[in-house]
Amino acid sequence: MSMASPNRDQGNSTEIIDEALRLVDALQRRLIVAGVRRGVNSVTSPPPRRGDVWEEAVREETEPDAPVADQVLGIARETLPEVGRHLSAAGALVFDAMGRSLSAVERSLRYRPGGDSASSDAK
Repeated sequence: MSMASPNRDQGNSTEIIDEALRLVDALQRRLIVAGVRRGVNSVTSPPPRRGDVWEEAVREETEPDAPVADQVLGIARETLPEVGRHLSAAGALVFDAMGRSLSAVERSLRYRPGGDSASSDAK
């Protein structure tokens, strides 16, 4: 029996060694696959973000590119032509409306039915 016992222990140890080798092999495969995936992901992923929109806006506000006077003059140069166009169009509409209103009032004063304009002409 003593002979059978060492063979049996040797069989178990062989199985354990085989199982450990399979485990190491599976672990190596998973590490290789994970490394390949990480390499592919690093190539295909977008570059890291520098910051969000708020961070960018705050940075731009705190670090002006030009002096304030130059910034204000630039804004005025950009917006004044458009404001001028809108004001001239609004002015034209106001004057047109005033002219039409005066014409309507004048016509109503001239042609009053049975009103004072006919009796003042007769006197």
